[in-house]
Amino acid sequence: MRRKRTLNDYELIFLIQSGDEDVLDLMVEKYRRLIAKMIHKFNLAYEFDDLMQEGIIILHRSVMQFDPAFNKTFTRYFELNFKRHLISVVSMQKRRADNRVLYRREIFENNHAVREASVFYRPHLEEIVRILTPLEWRVYVARHVKCVPPDECARALGLDAKVVYNALHRAKRKIRRHLGDTT
Repeated sequence: MRRKRTLNDYELIFLIQSGDEDVLDLMVEKYRRLIAKMIHKFNLAYEFDDLMQEGIIILHRSVMQFDPAFNKTFTRYFELNFKRHLISVVSMQKRRADNRVLYRREIFENNHAVREASVFYRPHLEEIVRILTPLEWRVYVARHVKCVPPDECARALGLDAKVVYNALHRAKRKIRRHLGDTT
């Protein structure tokens, strides 16, 4: 075993590809710091243990697939494979977060399709009234609770149609932001 520690990457890879699984432990020890560094670089330290295991799996797969004929170093080959994996982990987490926000918005929109007298609607209105200005609240209730068209809202509230549209836009943006921050 002492002699195996002095071998370079290419010799270790050849031994592993030939079936010497004991040498894989040497590769894991050699690349453990690189795996940890890349996990921290992608700000994924909260999943460190899982990603360390995945890094070791990708290291083994990279060793088995590595071909020195392409004139690239093994370190760069493995680093690229693991980097691609971490990018896919980050993008999957982003998609999941976006889906949670969309799901909350869908619940919000479905609950706002019911009328004012609904027992399920009252808690949402109490939460929304705290984040809107009085003008935005009046316009929002007239438009989305009572389902009055924007032009009629403007006449009923004695406002210009542009003011109603702007207040609706601000109200929706505040509600979306509020729902998005709580996920």
